[in-house]
Amino acid sequence: MHVPEEHSDEILFEQLRKDNQGAFKMLYNRYWDKLLQVAYAKLKVQEEAEEVVQEVFLSIWANRHKTTLKYSFRTYISAALKYSIYSKIASRLKYQNVEIGADMENRLMDHSTEQYLAFSEAIIQIETLVAQLPEKCQMVFRLSRDQGLTTKEISTELDISEKTVEGHITKAVKYIKGNLNGFTSFLYFF
Repeated sequence: MHVPEEHSDEILFEQLRKDNQGAFKMLYNRYWDKLLQVAYAKLKVQEEAEEVVQEVFLSIWANRHKTTLKYSFRTYISAALKYSIYSKIASRLKYQNVEIGADMENRLMDHSTEQYLAFSEAIIQIETLVAQLPEKCQMVFRLSRDQGLTTKEISTELDISEKTVEGHITKAVKYIKGNLNGFTSFLYFF
């Protein structure tokens, strides 16, 4: 089934859930480069970044029938990428034989589900707060945090000064930090 390219991510995702490979390909083409930039910025190894992004898309395809979007597809895929990056970093540390004391390892294992749920809840709350920002401020914040663009790149893309970009980011971060209830451990991401 052919899907017009101008469809929103959410419409494409619904088509993907109905096994539409064309919709999957469009989402893949829309997000591959953006996700790869973010993954590379975090991992600093091209092969690992490509592997992580590929894993995200494989997971989306494999879980297409049971996945539902609570917010936007962009939020969903950004969170999926973050978890995949964390997993890659964890396996990198394990591979490098970084020793964690048995007590610490047990605490990490015992709280992994709780931490995952807390992180998921924090992501939802952050997304809600970002959606409350003024339109331009929201756009700048998303370009910075979701797409990993630099201040200069955002300035060029939106045709505004770098100082204006910095002001929007500062305003967004201050607003989110001031309203992120109960998730102070996640504030270092900003």
